[in-house]
Amino acid sequence: DVDEGRALRGDLWETPTCPDNVYSHTWSVGDTVIWDNRGVMHRAGQYADDSGRLMLRTTVLGDEPIE
Repeated sequence: DVDEGRALRGDLWETPTCPDNVYSHTWSVGDTVIWDNRGVMHRAGQYADDSGRLMLRTTVLGDEPIE
C-alpha cells in the first residue's frame, strides 16, 4: 500500500534525524571527524567557497557490528 509505505518511510527518516540523534560539528583548524558509514547518515552543510577541504577515505575489511 502506497500510503503505508510513505508512513513507514517517514518514520524511518524521523528517528535518525531527530535532534537527540544528530551530531553537528563546528570546524576548527586541525579537526578530524571519523564516522562509520554502516551506521550513520551524513551530509555536508554550507561552507565558504574559499575554505579548503581535504577528505580522506579509509576502508576496513570485515563485518564487525556497530556496538
